[in-house]
Amino acid sequence: MVAPLSQPQFCPWCGTPLAYEKHEHEPRFETLADKARERGEDPPPLPKRVEDILSGDSHVGACPGCRTVSHVIGHHAPAS
Repeated sequence: MVAPLSQPQFCPWCGTPLAYEKHEHEPRFETLADKARERGEDPPPLPKRVEDILSGDSHVGACPGCRTVSHVIGHHAPAS
């Protein structure tokens, strides 16, 4: 079995090799939970394993080939 790469290596749109940079982001489920709390709602907590899967590493890169800016989030499967 091959170990997963630490960051993406290619543009997802055209396949050009691309040097991605680490990009900090707030996982979408956290943003949605904060907005619900602002409305006075109390969203149910997600199971820890679901949060771990959805809280992947974020990378951003501008492709010189197709001139597209890509924001890629690498989700990690739980260890079995």
